[in-house]
Amino acid sequence: MTTKHVLFALILLLSSCAQFVPPTGGEKDKTAPKVINSYPENKTKHFKGQRISLEFDELIDANSLRQELIITPSIEGAYDLKAKPFSIELKFDKPFADSTTYTFNFREGVKDLNERNPAENLKLVFSTGDQIDSLQINGHVDNLWSGENAEDCTLALYDLSSKDTLPLLQRKPKYFVQTDSSGNFSLENLKASEYSLVAFTDKNNNLRFDEKNELFGFDLDTIRLTQNIDGKNLTVYPYQTESPRIQRVLSRQTNFVVRFDRGIQSAKIEFPNEGDSLTYKINNNELTFFNHPNPIDTTLTKLIVEDSLALKFETEQKVYFTSYNQKAPEPGTFRISFKDLKPNSTIKKPKYYDLDFPEPVTSVDYEKIHILSDTSIVESFTPVWLDSSHTQLRLEVQPKATETISLEIESSAITTYKSDTNSTYQLINKVYPQSEFGSISGRFDEFQGQKIAQLINAKGDQIIEQQIFTDEYRFPELLPSTYRIRIIEDKNENGKWDTADFYQQKLPERIFVSKGSIKVKANFILEDLQLK
Repeated sequence: MTTKHVLFALILLLSSCAQFVPPTGGEKDKTAPKVINSYPENKTKHFKGQRISLEFDELIDANSLRQELIITPSIEGAYDLKAKPFSIELKFDKPFADSTTYTFNFREGVKDLNERNPAENLKLVFSTGDQIDSLQINGHVDNLWSGENAEDCTLALYDLSSKDTLPLLQRKPKYFVQTDSSGNFSLENLKASEYSLVAFTDKNNNLRFDEKNELFGFDLDTIRLTQNIDGKNLTVYPYQTESPRIQRVLSRQTNFVVRFDRGIQSAKIEFPNEGDSLTYKINNNELTFFNHPNPIDTTLTKLIVEDSLALKFETEQKVYFTSYNQKAPEPGTFRISFKDLKPNSTIKKPKYYDLDFPEPVTSVDYEKIHILSDTSIVESFTPVWLDSSHTQLRLEVQPKATETISLEIESSAITTYKSDTNSTYQLINKVYPQSEFGSISGRFDEFQGQKIAQLINAKGDQIIEQQIFTDEYRFPELLPSTYRIRIIEDKNENGKWDTADFYQQKLPERIFVSKGSIKVKANFILEDLQLK
């Protein structure tokens, strides 16, 4: 067999393999693949084909090309991708739209086989008409809540001249691109028209905004694109307009659970049947009815629930208890626990203890509850029920502790409607000495009126303390750590941040997040801090 025949056989063997193996040994390959031929050629006009191919100067790996390739505007139909040792080919099952400029952005979808160096700035632009659209929109996207760059965020440009009758956010965009690691974006080869610009974190890659899991933002102004636009800045934030929905219900002998698709902030319950009444408890996304105080087998209720964004859901719900006529279970015991306080941990002197019970409480023997400072000082406390169903009890206290503080609850101090009682409980904590605290106070005049100040950790993913203020915020008794400050505009003075409304063209309440961190040490006092 001649050398020519051996080489031809080797090429056939490589072409038939699903995965190519790079050669070993030799100097490290530092060069990226380069295109030596393409069909069509870049910036071709009047292109009518349904096949695109690129040939490279070295062996390539295109295994991730389907995930990396961005085609704008969006195409109709699908395509078949065929990768060869030195080339790629895409065949489309439907023709491209007439008089349209298409951009194929391959991003990092093509790499050299040896060192996986991605081809640099690999794009192919062609037009099915007589001109190449060349307008651009460049800008930046931030996360409103963290103040950080919004990486891998989709910028979607919707053509307002489209005859599509679907609501805009239910359509696929005319053009789209993703932000880079710095939050920057560049929409290129755009046609002159009127557009709406939207940003969202497209987690499921369907090119549509999904409210439940994705952040969202939009440019308030209609973009009348006749020339290049630079400096178009957007922010993304939680955005939800759909009301909560019931996922499922679960009936038991002593309780009935309504589970929603998200957390519930509050609930108003009405009983159309005169004389019917049930206690209930909200726990995150569950609303639990208890067969108490007047046991019944079934009743009709009217539910009005509200989530953390003040979105309401109203419905009629039948509440029923299975095996109602069966004998009630024997009384048992339940354990008391705290979510925020851990035994033997060091804490600031508590102003209150919050007790959360699994079921409505019918009696409390406060003589069996003791709060002790430094093991011997008996503290007085004030009990306050936080809900009408008596499932949340707050013990307000002003302790004198300097070293330790303990909460002790004797057995059978608390009795539920099922006659269950608590087991003995003791929570002991050390107390930070006053000398270890620092404090921060300051102003923020960029937002007028009522504002919300949040002290957050350095990463910005945890709220340490929060307060409502107008002129000055103050965070006393801070433990040594590194903090940032978030200021939330509260224009309607409802004590919480309000999101946007895209279809009403209403932007969200503004948020400012300090860029630098503040390192608090023991006895550290920072006053008159001006955030800008």
